[in-house]
Amino acid sequence: MALENLQHRPDLRNKLTGELAAAERVLFSAQPNWRTDLRTLFFILLVGMFFTAIALMFFTMSAASLLGISPMLNNGKPAGLGLQLFFFLVSVVFVGAGLGFMSLPFLTVRKARNTAHAITNVRLINVYVGRDAGVESYKLEKINFIKRSDHRDGTGSLSIGYGVEKDSEGDTRPLTVDWSGIPDAEQAERIILERAMWFRKGFI
Repeated sequence: MALENLQHRPDLRNKLTGELAAAERVLFSAQPNWRTDLRTLFFILLVGMFFTAIALMFFTMSAASLLGISPMLNNGKPAGLGLQLFFFLVSVVFVGAGLGFMSLPFLTVRKARNTAHAITNVRLINVYVGRDAGVESYKLEKINFIKRSDHRDGTGSLSIGYGVEKDSEGDTRPLTVDWSGIPDAEQAERIILERAMWFRKGFI
């Protein structure tokens, strides 16, 4: 039953079960639903398109100047080769950044489709297949807080704290692992709380 949410993805199911220790058992598993963040992804895509359009305009102008089609002026005179090359290289960097920004929503969707989250009797596990292949795990005994937000489509998101670290200024900040848009988020939260030491101690 704990693996029923992965029945349609045998690759993720096999990846997860292959990572389990001999006495380890899965209590909950789910895939993130990227549609939960659809508005954010669409906004990122629009910003990326706008940024890329501007970068391409400067790229076209600098390329035209280098080719002698439309010389770049500096104080009313044709700009030197060094200045033209500088603007051309800068425009190339900005075009690359814009294209990278545009690709971010698609990469996010791909990673979500290739991701499975799971809770076992000893840890949290994130498994990834495809180009993002890999595994992350967090011991349940390290969990020190959990926050849940519910979405209209019935899914929910969890922000799970598993420690703290100091930044460059010496201030502490929480370390979290985020599960976005998972079905039965309330059940996942309940299972984590039942096994998190900090929560149990509060009721002893």
